[in-house]
Order: sequence, then C-alpha cells, then structure tokens
Amino acid sequence: MRISNWEYEAGADFSRVSAEIDGFRLWYRAPKAYTLSKTGDAFLAAALLPAMRQGEKLEVDPKLPVSGKLLGNLAQIQDIFHSWNPKDLRVVPVSATAAPGRSLNAGVQSFFSGGVDSAYTFLRHQKEITHVVCIHGFDFFLNPGATSVFTLPDLKDLSQLAWKITQPKGAVAAQLNRLLADSTRQALSRYRNTGAEPAAAEAALLQDLNRIVAGPSLYEPQRFAGVSLRQETQQLLGRNPQGAELANLNRMLLEDAFPMEISGKQGGQYVTAVERNTRFVESFGKKLIPIETNYFPFGYRYNLGRNLSQGGCLGGVAELLGFPRVYIPASYSYNQLFPLGSHPLLDYLWSNEGVEILHDGCEAGRTDKLRLICQTESALMNLRVCFNDANENCGKCLKCLRTMVSLKLFHAPKMPFPPLPPPEVLRRNSISGEVEMAFFDENVELARQCGEPELRDALVACKKRHDRVAGIKKLDQVLLGGFVLRQYRKYVKAPAGFYRIDTTPVDL
Repeated sequence: MRISNWEYEAGADFSRVSAEIDGFRLWYRAPKAYTLSKTGDAFLAAALLPAMRQGEKLEVDPKLPVSGKLLGNLAQIQDIFHSWNPKDLRVVPVSATAAPGRSLNAGVQSFFSGGVDSAYTFLRHQKEITHVVCIHGFDFFLNPGATSVFTLPDLKDLSQLAWKITQPKGAVAAQLNRLLADSTRQALSRYRNTGAEPAAAEAALLQDLNRIVAGPSLYEPQRFAGVSLRQETQQLLGRNPQGAELANLNRMLLEDAFPMEISGKQGGQYVTAVERNTRFVESFGKKLIPIETNYFPFGYRYNLGRNLSQGGCLGGVAELLGFPRVYIPASYSYNQLFPLGSHPLLDYLWSNEGVEILHDGCEAGRTDKLRLICQTESALMNLRVCFNDANENCGKCLKCLRTMVSLKLFHAPKMPFPPLPPPEVLRRNSISGEVEMAFFDENVELARQCGEPELRDALVACKKRHDRVAGIKKLDQVLLGGFVLRQYRKYVKAPAGFYRIDTTPVDL
C-alpha cells in the first residue's frame, strides 16, 4: 500500500489537502484561516489500519515526510492492535522519510460533537480550550454534490453495499443484483470474500450503476413496498419523468433503498449541527473549526469498523491542524476500558514533535459526566446523543434512552429529549452488547443511589433478561461449538450477516 500524489488546493474560503492511497484519493478540507500540515502524518494515521488489514507493507512517498516521533510510535500502535485482533490485523513494515513535526496553529484544541463525552471535556477544560473541531465524515457523512451520475464519493460504504448486493434479501437488492454484469458480481464477491482489489470492485460497480440509472425506471410498487421514500422522490415519481429526470429518479430510488451505503444530496443536517454547536462554543468565547473528510468511506472499503478506526481519524486530524495540545474525549471510564480504536493506550501515540494528543475523561463514568453537564443549562440544552439525527434526540434509540434515564434520575429541569417512556416499556428494551451494558450498569447503580425503586427494578429486569440470553449463547458456544445458533440460522433461513473488522475478532 502506497501513499503518494499529495496535493494542496486553496479555495476562496477553504484549504484542502489530499493524497492517493491504494487508488483512493483521501482528502481533508478546513477553513482557510487555519494552516494545514504539508506532511504525511495525517495520511499515515489513516492508512495504517487498512495496511494491517491487507497485510501489506505501507510506503509513504519519500517527498512527503512523516514525523520521526510518529514513525517511532508505529511499532507500539501496531503491537496493540495486533494483540487485540491477531486474526484480522497483522504487523506490517512502514517505509517513510522522517522529519520533525511542528505546531501550526496557536491554542488548545478539543474534538466536539455536542455529545456527552465531548461536552464533558469542553466544560472540564473550558479555561484552557480555545478551539473545538467538528468533523463531517466522522459523526456525519453526507455528499452535498450528488447528481444522477455516480462517482467514487457516492459510495460511502462499499463493503456493506457489496454485501447487500451479493447476498440480496429485499426485492430492490435482488433486482440490482440481476441488473449487474456477471463480471461486476464476480468482482464484488471476490472483494467481499477476500477484501482484495477494492478499486476494481468500485470501478465495476460505478460503471454498472450509471448504466442502470440511465435505463428504464427501477420503480415498481411491490419492489419498493418496504422502502421509505423521501417526499422529493415521491413528487418526482408522480410526474412520470423521462430522460434526465428519469435518471435522477432512479438515482434517488437507490439512495432511498440504500441510505447507509449510497450518498444522497443532503447537506442541511451537518450545516445545522455546525451552526448550533458554533453558537454554543462562541457563548464561551471559543471557536469551532468544521473539518470535512472522506475518511470513513476510505475505511469502509476495507470493512474497518468505526470503533476500530476512530482513533486514527482523530489523530490524523489533530496532526493536520497542528495545535500544540489536543484533547480526544474518552468514551469510557478506567473501570470500563476494553479494546477500542480511541483508547488511553493509543491516542497519545499519534502525537508528533509539535502536537501533544491527550485522551481525556477516563476518570468519569457516563453518569458522572452528565452530572457535570446538568450544572450548565446551555450545555444540557445543546446535548445531542442520537445517531439517527445530528440535531434531534429521537428518544427511542438506546443512546437516547440511557441518557434520558440518567437525566430523569438527576431531576434535570430541562431536557432536549421527548418524555421518558414508563418503566414497563423500559423493561422490554434490549441491551446490545458489552458497550451498552457498561452504561446500563451505571444507570442501575444511579437509580439505586437515588432511591428510585420502580425505575431500578425495570432496569434490573431488562439486565437479567440480557444476562440469560448471553448465558445461553455462551453455553452453546462452549459446550456445543455454536450448534444451536447454526441450527437456528438454518431454521429461519438467515445468513450469518454482515460484520465489520473490529478491535477484537468477531465471534461468528
């Protein structure tokens, strides 16, 4: 894997740096007021895990220097990731020209999304922090430039899209599979099975998608019965479009059928989030820097999960901006730590000679952080935790519900959430894995401390049900080698499903 063809572009109000990695042009864009690094540090941070996933030597163009300190830390970074997931992440050699990194912009930076972790770090270090960074392409991914013609930036999740097409479960995916050329299906299957040749799969898929949208209408009522169509899609459909309008309709239908995999022309959500967070930090006399990147589509072409690659993304952006000190807000407290891409063992290792990166907030659990946030009304009212919408808390997903439970127990006078469902509804919730269980346990303990027996009992009942199911799965795995799970999948005719490469091997 090679990092080469570094480019710098200056627009009227922005600066952009990019480089080619394995046939993919990775880019970062920032307001022109800020100096951007002209080294390879950010691109090395982005490419390391893909190279480990592919088991390929990583080479950086000798004309693009990399921090000697960062190069010296790569062995330890790789050792940590490999020890967590030796099955999928191999230690690889790295070749680059060393040159000391340096500070580029004055002040202290912290990453900020408006969620619990970043709000806590912001409040805790508000006297020190001068700038916060919100990343488009990390917490959000939308392509405002989308047209009917498919280009590489439109494939925001190649690995998941390839899986859905090659293992079609719905009528739209099945139709798309039938319309692809045999060579494209083979390229996608080869890529899905081995992770090899992503560029070939991308090129073949884009060619076929453009042929398909330029052809007859994809719409049939029965085919799209289970797809939620946007209002603009329905309006265009009602006009019985022809020619260029029909191509636009076909494109929009595919966007609606594959909203997580194909980029749509929707930039408003991110713009609104930036404006809201800017108002909040400016009320403290701080500045917000919006950074745009196509980092996560790059990682997804190697099927790397967000939990695995997030630290490299944040470290790369920190190196790109070059503030002397950078805080990365922690997701978990010291007694909850488990393998994660952003981790106190890892984050500081992305530092270079001019940029000190600190993992911040492990001394506090999620409820401790919310206790602090509740003391500042503007921080509480700006709080957004929902992955479904960057600007509204839905009140139904697990992230919203666990936050709402804590805020109710703290008797928060105002909340940017809908009303908390009654305890009998909370009893029926499912807990999805180790991550949610860590936060769930905090709420159980908080309910006990606050003397809220009804809410505590509802949470405990939900936890017991989760523990019973987890125990049965463990017994099946240990005593029967997963026989019961395999038979269940055969019975319901369910495939093993799509999974990402994570910090630890995925238990199939």
